[in-house]
Amino acid sequence: MKDGLFSAKLYFSSLALILVHNLSYAMPGMHEAETGGADEPSKASKSMGEPINSPATEIEITYSVDGKTAIFVSTREGSVESPGDPLNFDIWMSHNMGGAWQEPIHLGSDIDPTMGPNINTAAWELEPSFSDDGNVIYFTRYEPGNLLSGDLYVVQKVNGVWQQPRNWNDVPELPNINTSTGEEHCPIIVSDSLIYFNYSQPGVTQQSDIWKVEKKDGVWQKPVSLGLKINSPERDHMHWTGLSKDGKSLLVTSTRTDLGSRGGHDMWISHQDADGEWQEPVNLGDTINTSGEDMCWTFTSDGKKVTGSWGPQNTFDTDIRWINKSGIPLLKDFDPIGPPPNLFKNSNS
Repeated sequence: MKDGLFSAKLYFSSLALILVHNLSYAMPGMHEAETGGADEPSKASKSMGEPINSPATEIEITYSVDGKTAIFVSTREGSVESPGDPLNFDIWMSHNMGGAWQEPIHLGSDIDPTMGPNINTAAWELEPSFSDDGNVIYFTRYEPGNLLSGDLYVVQKVNGVWQQPRNWNDVPELPNINTSTGEEHCPIIVSDSLIYFNYSQPGVTQQSDIWKVEKKDGVWQKPVSLGLKINSPERDHMHWTGLSKDGKSLLVTSTRTDLGSRGGHDMWISHQDADGEWQEPVNLGDTINTSGEDMCWTFTSDGKKVTGSWGPQNTFDTDIRWINKSGIPLLKDFDPIGPPPNLFKNSNS
């Protein structure tokens, strides 16, 4: 099994380079480096271990408010096969019982709809997050083989039963921001009137940039970029809980090569100035960043730890790890907003 997964990862790397000029332009949380990188993660980080991690790829973990349920992305055995492609990105769920994470559950067609939603398909499903009340899961769906096709989706639990996933463009409560030619992925939903999201659109953005969309007088407005200080020529994006409660500090995952980059994907922090403009990000340092791929880190429900993925450059061999927030100097005073709100809470839909 390990040999098969390793071969699939190598094959997928080659496939991605054929499909796009630069993998970091195309795939959230993934980057193809030109040279080899770190062979080890940060010594301050600890592996989540089994059963969260497996010989396959694990990325993008988030948690329920009570911290007892986690959802994450894996290509492990049991994921739905994507025709014509060796990797199958699917969303999995694990419950914590007695302090130990249990065997993950595949959110597929055989799941009891009272226990979890049927999210996974032959497409690629990534970047999931529970809402604050646990009755909604937001996620991104990509067409297999088309790494710039990400669209935002949502699935809702009604009267204790999970419904079918819906595209954001089909939901009145959410902004109509999915396009047929670009990639929209992994938002930070601040409120029912402010959403940050990651956007890649040929001829409009650079690689992947961070944008926002606001609702005014009950109407969602046109999205706007956060600007060229926070958005570099490389891939810049954020992940679910990476905004401070006061809204003035934002964690960024970026492949930018300036401002102290350690190489590959690094984690950064940007602050607003007195005028509300986002400033150039500051690298979070060697406690979390290496010359490998350090990406899509989010906070645990109590805000005391950050969890995310690490892997050597030029591989997809990523596992989920954790670090105490207090050990990262620039995050000691960072108070994260927590899981996104349920935007359907006061709706009849």
